[in-house]
Amino acid sequence: MLDVVGQAFADREYYAPLATIGDRGQRFAASNAPQGWLSSDSDIWTAWSHPEARRAAQGWKIHVSARLDRAQDVLDVVARVCFAERVPFKHVAARTFFLALHHKHADRAQAGKFCAVYPHDTATARRLLDALSAALEGEEGPYVLSDRRYRDSRTVHYRYGAFSHRSRLLPDGSREPLVRDGSGRDVPDLRRPAFVLPEGVTDPFVAEEPAPHTGPIVIRDYEVVRVLQPSNAGGAYQAVDRRTGRVVFLKEARAHNGYSWDGVSAQERLRREYEVLTAVHAAAPGVCPQPLDHFTEWEHDFLVTEFVEGVPLQQWVARTSPLTTSHGPARDPAPHFEGCRQILRGLDDALASLHALGYRFGDLSPANVLVAADLRARLVDFEAATPLTGPPAAMGTAGFTPPREPAGAAADPLLRDRYGMTALALSLLAPPLQGAAQPTAAHLALLRRDLTVTARPPADLWARATAFPRTDGDDAARPATMPARPAPPGPAAPAALPSPADVDADPEGCLAELAVQLATGLLEAADPERSDWVFPPASEAFRTNTVCVAYGTAGVVHALHRAGVPVPEGVEKRLVHDALALREELPPGLTAGSAGIARVLAQLGRLDEAIELLRAAQEHPLTRTCGTLAGGLAGIGLSWLALHRRTRDARHLERAAAAGDTIVRTTDPAPTLGDHDARGLFHGRSGLALFLHRLAGETGQSHYLEAGRRLLHEELDRALRLPDGGLSYADNAVLRRAMPYLAVGSAGVATAVGRYVATSPDERCAAALPLLVADARRTCTLEAGLCTGLAGLAYFLAEHAELTGRPADRETAVRVATGLLKHASPHGQGMRCLGAGGLRYAADLSGGAAGVLLALLRVLHGPQDELFTLDHGIPSAVTAPPPRKGRSA
Repeated sequence: MLDVVGQAFADREYYAPLATIGDRGQRFAASNAPQGWLSSDSDIWTAWSHPEARRAAQGWKIHVSARLDRAQDVLDVVARVCFAERVPFKHVAARTFFLALHHKHADRAQAGKFCAVYPHDTATARRLLDALSAALEGEEGPYVLSDRRYRDSRTVHYRYGAFSHRSRLLPDGSREPLVRDGSGRDVPDLRRPAFVLPEGVTDPFVAEEPAPHTGPIVIRDYEVVRVLQPSNAGGAYQAVDRRTGRVVFLKEARAHNGYSWDGVSAQERLRREYEVLTAVHAAAPGVCPQPLDHFTEWEHDFLVTEFVEGVPLQQWVARTSPLTTSHGPARDPAPHFEGCRQILRGLDDALASLHALGYRFGDLSPANVLVAADLRARLVDFEAATPLTGPPAAMGTAGFTPPREPAGAAADPLLRDRYGMTALALSLLAPPLQGAAQPTAAHLALLRRDLTVTARPPADLWARATAFPRTDGDDAARPATMPARPAPPGPAAPAALPSPADVDADPEGCLAELAVQLATGLLEAADPERSDWVFPPASEAFRTNTVCVAYGTAGVVHALHRAGVPVPEGVEKRLVHDALALREELPPGLTAGSAGIARVLAQLGRLDEAIELLRAAQEHPLTRTCGTLAGGLAGIGLSWLALHRRTRDARHLERAAAAGDTIVRTTDPAPTLGDHDARGLFHGRSGLALFLHRLAGETGQSHYLEAGRRLLHEELDRALRLPDGGLSYADNAVLRRAMPYLAVGSAGVATAVGRYVATSPDERCAAALPLLVADARRTCTLEAGLCTGLAGLAYFLAEHAELTGRPADRETAVRVATGLLKHASPHGQGMRCLGAGGLRYAADLSGGAAGVLLALLRVLHGPQDELFTLDHGIPSAVTAPPPRKGRSA
């Protein structure tokens, strides 16, 4: 999670690596470096080396942790020891980066690592461990969970791992670090929140391996029975008081860790929380969980409170909201709305009591409200509660805290809670629109229109949910740190959202205009002179690459080309250059790799480059272990089919058939799918089935169709039956959340099932299809994106309507697509959309504006060489619709 948070923190508008942030805060630098030592910055680290320093590829890596206020002093000690021993080392470069590594949402396996030292052999490692632990005696730091502490030191840790950047490429475009085990084999260099040694490697710094813990975990008098939420700050647990048998809630705060961006540690927050709970409970029992205990065990602090029974608010909404109905008779919305009123009344009473005692809650969000069976709502997690006489805590949930909070005399001490209650009320009615941008009155009007399809929100609840709209053009609509940007000069009027009346009068005209505005916004955002990206990318791009179809340049170029919009020459040249320059580093697949980029280059007429990339993709070693549509053979085979359609070169069809033959011969596809027996179009069996369906159509070979049908039946075996009778899908066998989306979920599976039903139906697929389609008929989702958002549902429903030819299905697709209007934000003469995660704007195909544009084009103009399904139709350019009468600018 910290990657996304840090990438949002780095830039005011778009996702960017944390290391690119302008204000890094206090810089850390090693003092008195001897002659010959050189430093260099790498990401968030400063590395030190000497030409005569001996280096090893792997070994016993030493990590030194530090308190934030002692970081520079600890660095000076580490540097002095390493300079004397001529051992390379690195350290966190600045205070902001330190806070990021130790943030409450940081990766637990990486947190605590302030300095890293690279001794070239075991004897040097032992000498350094002794020297550092002696020199740092009395210093304290967080425990590095991936390591062991050296003897009784509070700061010096070690683990066995790789020193050089050895890694292997994964199908999704990320890289897995490698280390050699005791037998010399390459194995994953595991970085878990626990000390792990490669097979065949033993720890030379302990007399004997500590015995693993067995039996229950007991912390003082409390036996942990369930982990509720692990985090870098510590964790939350359900426990039993062994003295009384009472079930309690146990909250842990790790020492010198779990910081918020203002530098407040988890232990400081926990102590403050205990003080607030104690004062509030003494004055008004029931307003907060009853505090029972606060103590320090080992180095960690623990807070014990009553265990509040109930389900998180978002879970209650999922169970009762009419929006969750996918199939069968319409659910009466009245009980849900009455439940909303009862919950809000309970929260109003609790907040009134809290405010009367002089405190604000500070972080009103669905995760911090539990709903009991009798609909009593309780506030939990008072971590952000602060006195009204002081400023709010420097923390909160995106979308549930005000984008701007005036300071000084203009400050409203209750603003944080009033705003939070409004956002909370909106979340009871629909997935919240806030994200990082406060919705305008125009957004809220469009949302109400969409909700009316299922159940029009009552006036009283709607008034509560819309108490804080901004006006169009108000800077508060931007993420909290985003500066104003003037509209570009020119005669064109700034883009604006239509009214619900406009949409009802001419829905397809409004969608066509949105498509034009999104294409305009994408062109305005293009910057081919940048070294890091051409279009504002998804957060995932920095884990994979900024060139690919899903997250980078190729996907945006595809959407623009599909729209009939000329791709700027500089953008096309940059795409070709980056694709060829990175071809040795790219994965082979359709979404994050060479196959997808090849498809886009072919569309641009760059056939030679496309064939070169696609050959490299098919020959890539990863194709032997990955068969998926997104990252493996199925997507590569689909790309060869696309080239065959374009060139009629029989060799391309032969290559596609070779991919299909490999898939057909694979008796157990599970090892070639995504993790944990993945389901869905991108990573599961339905993606393989879709490719085989297309291959059967091109070759006339029915055995591909039969193999695909078997795969679909196996996918249907893994469906989740919804309470209302519909069918949905989870990510895989481990994550059991029901998803309706295109990449992962029922819409993607139905994409494959629908094609089989249309051409060679069988009873099972025909019966399942309407139950899958029903799960996709939603006008409200948390995100707008193509892969896991509303755009993907509109895209699927449009192609489903094409397959059935039924006018009612076409109307449904248009209706769902109009829901995308509420996710668009005017910007100059164009529109843009928040990317996946909802924290910054993004242009990418997977979760950003290009994917929304692609879905609109499918709804408005039908298929044309679609990337994931290979549908083919008549090209049609995006043109601006004529102005509608009565429409304001």
